[in-house]
Amino acid sequence: MSIPNLNLNLKELAYGYHTKECSDNYSKGRPSYPKECNNFLKGLGLSNESLIVDLAAGTGKFTEIIAQEFNNIIAIEPSNTFRDECESLLKSIQVNNINPTLKYKVLNGLSTSIPLADNSVDCITVCWAWHWFSNIESVREISRVLKPNGVLVIIWHKLKFGGGQDSKNPIEFEKILRLHSDTKYHGGEGNISPTRSLRDKWRDVFDEIKNDSKLHHLLNPDLIELIPPLPNPQITNAEKTIASSLSQSYISILPPNEKQQFINQLKQNLDNFELTSNNKDFTVYYETQIFHTRKPLN
Repeated sequence: MSIPNLNLNLKELAYGYHTKECSDNYSKGRPSYPKECNNFLKGLGLSNESLIVDLAAGTGKFTEIIAQEFNNIIAIEPSNTFRDECESLLKSIQVNNINPTLKYKVLNGLSTSIPLADNSVDCITVCWAWHWFSNIESVREISRVLKPNGVLVIIWHKLKFGGGQDSKNPIEFEKILRLHSDTKYHGGEGNISPTRSLRDKWRDVFDEIKNDSKLHHLLNPDLIELIPPLPNPQITNAEKTIASSLSQSYISILPPNEKQQFINQLKQNLDNFELTSNNKDFTVYYETQIFHTRKPLN
């Protein structure tokens, strides 16, 4: 598959998100976020009229949640097809009177090029995306648009397997939900996906800030984690599970024959486990991890 010429300064893998097929799969299969996230944001001092920017908003999985209770939302996303889907979600919240006072914009932008004024934003949320731009250049831009004492919120989904008290997800789920991490489908080392290697380093930029006093004015490097994480069970099925895996950036850009091999193997894994066979509904138990920090007052 040839990578489209989008003239965007993105990591090569991220180009997998710039297709309608990937956008549809992302919307259909990826997990949503618990509505309790809104209570968390309000606990940070945000009001319904605070300006919240959802950076790297994707198809609007999280934007849709905050737009139900907060009135001033800006979604920023570099993928045209993802922006279209996000726009559709936000419009439906207005027209269906879920939040008739909602004012929103969906803008083209990057973490290093946010199309907003200095010191104008109360909160920036980054959901399952910080690994794409965990660098000082992005932190400088985020700090530029945040108001003094403005808050950065970073959110992740976490999966545990094995059953028992530590996880409600049976061990068989791992061969299904993490098949895309198999090295045969991405050419990396071991069963660690290319994006996983990025996610493992997502905190490094905060260590960089902490170790350089010249950067302390950008963001407080001491992240505060919500303990315990929020429970986030998701009802899914085989079709949605396949869609979710196909929306992984590195799976999305596979050549057609390799992508079909992946689909065939995933279908086989799903059918081999009674709980996930025959496209019946099953529950995947996620935890939603939330971290936040602030731009210093001075």
